Amino acid sequence: SYEVAKQVRDNPELEEPPAAKAIKSYHDNHQFVLEQKVEIMVEKFREISLNKMNGKAKAMVVSPSRAHAVRYFFLVRDYCIKKGYTDVRPMVAFSGSVKYKGEEYTETKLNSTPTRKISEIRLPIYFSSDLFNVLIVADKYQTGFEEPILHTMFVDKKLKGVKAVQTLSRLNRSQKGKEDTYVFDFVNSAEDIQKSFSPFYEDTLLDSAADLNLVYLFKNDIDQ
Repeated sequence: SYEVAKQVRDNPELEEPPAAKAIKSYHDNHQFVLEQKVEIMVEKFREISLNKMNGKAKAMVVSPSRAHAVRYFFLVRDYCIKKGYTDVRPMVAFSGSVKYKGEEYTETKLNSTPTRKISEIRLPIYFSSDLFNVLIVADKYQTGFEEPILHTMFVDKKLKGVKAVQTLSRLNRSQKGKEDTYVFDFVNSAEDIQKSFSPFYEDTLLDSAADLNLVYLFKNDIDQ
């Protein structure tokens, strides 16, 4: 953690928001910080997620930028090679191209099997197969993505309002053997997420206790 103190008397020209923003940017992009996050994500995925749904559970990493998504892809891959892990198989999803260490990368260039490159349109098909189990995204697949065996989400992006609800709701698709979900959030507080969800719950509260007779009546109508 870090804190920027503004000493107005000593330096009245110091602008606190830009200074804090610069330090935050340095912190969030520092290689050591990213490596520590990758270690947490990989180890938590192996400890928790791979013990769910008969080992079929999958995870999504929500990155703050396309550059982060590419770096996370390489860092996850390199960390697993160093550790000798073969059960963590990442894909990456982002638009356009990103330059990393002097080379230009696209989503299709990074996602591949031993025999072929995977096009953007076919990524969901391959992700739902046994070939991959971690999807690292940057402004893609946070809405409208339907993958029932998506169980875990690592959030490294500020989320609020309907965006938070849409993103986290990628996990709530039912599937046989899916008994829970798991979210590890590096950025957002529990209070912020609760605030984002609260309007949707407040609007659907019942004004009075439910009549059980009506419940059975509706059930009979549905059965018929």
